[in-house]
Amino acid sequence: MNIVFFTSMDINYYNHCGKAMLESFSKQYKKGKISVYNEDNFNPDIKCANLMGWNLGPDFNNFIKRWHKNSKITTFAKKGFSIIHAMNNIDCDRLVWLDADSVLTLPIHQQLINFMCPNDTLSSHFKVRHYENNQIYTSCETGFFILNKKHKNFQDFKNIYTDIYINDDYKNLRRFYDGEVYGETVLRLEANGVKMQDLNPGSHKTPISRSLLAPYFLHLKAGLKDNYTNEILEEKFLKKEDEI
Repeated sequence: MNIVFFTSMDINYYNHCGKAMLESFSKQYKKGKISVYNEDNFNPDIKCANLMGWNLGPDFNNFIKRWHKNSKITTFAKKGFSIIHAMNNIDCDRLVWLDADSVLTLPIHQQLINFMCPNDTLSSHFKVRHYENNQIYTSCETGFFILNKKHKNFQDFKNIYTDIYINDDYKNLRRFYDGEVYGETVLRLEANGVKMQDLNPGSHKTPISRSLLAPYFLHLKAGLKDNYTNEILEEKFLKKEDEI
């Protein structure tokens, strides 16, 4: 099975914690490179990176023009349009997203990806439910997810996810962020009987640390990542075995 990991970051994120994430990938995954959407085409100094550039297409440029007054939406759209570009341009069996503010802490083997996202499953993700104004909203924690590009409904997933962005179809969303778009896409396809895998072991708002992925993956959510730098992460997680 051809597995491609991918991510996106800008130079500031790289200098803060993204370099440690890429180094952890290099240490824990020996079967290939990670595709990096490198904003402004900065050049990360690490061999495991397959640089994708930052030409996300006219739909992305138009989205930024429409939403330029909302920096939160445009920031999260960078990730969303990186995902769209990968769905269209990366040839593989499984696409696996890793957030730039994460660290791989144990070796990742193909068997683990197979287990989490078998052939009959379109997407494996962490579904999160939010209760606001007497409504239930569904999003996905998209620090990590797996998309099965060989699934018969993959094209449907790609089309729905893309259409929400290019047509500003956010009426069912709590916020117009990539995790909400992913959650809405999952809900629409599940309603049509498409098999998905929810990796959230309960109704947790921060599910990754409570899941089967926890031994392998640390996600530096919100304020936590402000306390970590590349240097701290390298010291804590990336020491060579002979230094320990």
